[in-house]
Amino acid sequence: MAGKKLLNCLKKRDLLNSGKADKSELIKLGERYLHDDRFSDAIDFFEKAEHFEGLTQLKEQCVARGDYFLCQRLAKILEESPSSEEWIQLGDNALHLGKLLFARSAYELADTPEKVAQVEKLLQSPAQEQSLH
Repeated sequence: MAGKKLLNCLKKRDLLNSGKADKSELIKLGERYLHDDRFSDAIDFFEKAEHFEGLTQLKEQCVARGDYFLCQRLAKILEESPSSEEWIQLGDNALHLGKLLFARSAYELADTPEKVAQVEKLLQSPAQEQSLH
């Protein structure tokens, strides 16, 4: 897939809103966007193609990347909320990557108040306040 260009925003919109889009083409495009680390776009194509296997794999990658918002989006599409263990894993990954707000949100959904408090403490630290300004 190297060298193939991604769709411009208008072509992408038209394809995703078309009732005649070919599922295999949508899946190929989703994989191309995924290969280019454009997860949100890949989700769009996999959702349109009803490619639930691809969406499930993307969920695992979002947990690994500590991406709270994309994981939430996938949970809605798949109609399956992540388990507490998955939220904790996502939170741990987000924390390790410095995504403190994502970590806090994931820990809140996992109902782990001690981990939420740990992140809150980090968010209140003077060094963190300076990096937010």
